[in-house]
Amino acid sequence: MKKTIFFNNASDINLRQKDLSDWIYECVMEKGMVIKRLDINFITEDEMLKLNQKHLKHDNHTDILTFCYSDLPIIESEIFISFDRAKENAKTHSETIENEILRLISHGLLHNFGMKDSTKAMREAMVKEENDLMRKFHVKHTKSEKTL
Repeated sequence: MKKTIFFNNASDINLRQKDLSDWIYECVMEKGMVIKRLDINFITEDEMLKLNQKHLKHDNHTDILTFCYSDLPIIESEIFISFDRAKENAKTHSETIENEILRLISHGLLHNFGMKDSTKAMREAMVKEENDLMRKFHVKHTKSEKTL
């Protein structure tokens, strides 16, 4: 299978890229979609602010931005994650940085699946779906560790 998921500047991420890729492919296939190309970019808070200002005209910090370049069921996308903001969120929510990264990747995937988060009800639905996707990673990850 041709590689279609790329992790950029992910050296500080303490998750195996193969486990992440397998999990992402599984989530995408369950939705009946196909990845043409998915770039997951870990950037600084300042870089994220510049992207947010340039592309969304928002003058505030955020933890994730997702840019979708194709129509469903094809996924061609870039996800930008602020590693600085992820660390801060993990600390604020007494969570591990790994789980926070999984939550952010899940959030980006859900945007690729067509979910929006512009209202309170949409955000609540998205959080529920994020949790469902994260559970799939942990089940799969735990299962693969037992086979090592």
